[in-house]
Amino acid sequence: MENADKITLRAGLVDSVLLIDADNDPHLPSDFPLSTATLVRVFLRPKAALPRTLQKRIADLPLCATISAPQGGKNAADFVMSMHAGLLHASLPMHIPFSIVTNDKALSAIVQELQRVGRVATLWTSHPDRQEQAQSSSIRRSSSPRPTRSRRGGRGRGRSAKIVPAPTMAEPQSAGVKPATIPAPPSPSRSLADVTATYERMLSRAKNPPSRLKALLNDISNRTINFGYPADAILEELKRSHGLSIDERGHVSRK
Repeated sequence: MENADKITLRAGLVDSVLLIDADNDPHLPSDFPLSTATLVRVFLRPKAALPRTLQKRIADLPLCATISAPQGGKNAADFVMSMHAGLLHASLPMHIPFSIVTNDKALSAIVQELQRVGRVATLWTSHPDRQEQAQSSSIRRSSSPRPTRSRRGGRGRGRSAKIVPAPTMAEPQSAGVKPATIPAPPSPSRSLADVTATYERMLSRAKNPPSRLKALLNDISNRTINFGYPADAILEELKRSHGLSIDERGHVSRK
């Protein structure tokens, strides 16, 4: 990791991490909150150029860096991206959220592992249908217990896997598909006012904070998913204690 990063991490100036698989999905949502405290890493294959549209969005951020794979290969950039995700996860406090931008289904494993160890992590892609599939796959993998295998009888008999379902809520069942279990939401470990104040500090440092109600609720959900409060409750606390208001057209304004 660069020396500048080490200084930044010690100073506590990072409020979020954004990792972009530019070789695969070089896009960002128009309302994605970026600030001078957003640590951005963009990953490319060797000798690839950063797309101009993406460059305009992130070029002025002080904690932004472009990283090219040292050599070619089908998954070279993926390996580099996974390694940096692990380094940053090990270096940064657990309350700092990670966002992964990719259209590579295999890289959704980064998000799944970060979530498994308690990090707030979200996956975004410019292909919403694939994002929905990846998130559904993440829920099934994280909540389904591993099958245990036992050998029956003598030689020539096959193995069978017995899956013991967890006693949690199941998704609606479709034809031929077993329902996946959904983990129960975490119990709040901090007060609603404390969580809301933390989110407000992130929002105040954002270069392009959400300006519409739907985008704001999505951002609240992504950044506070591990605190155990619904986005609506945090939104109401923002209105009550932090001067946030929303007009009849859904436009967000802050004092």
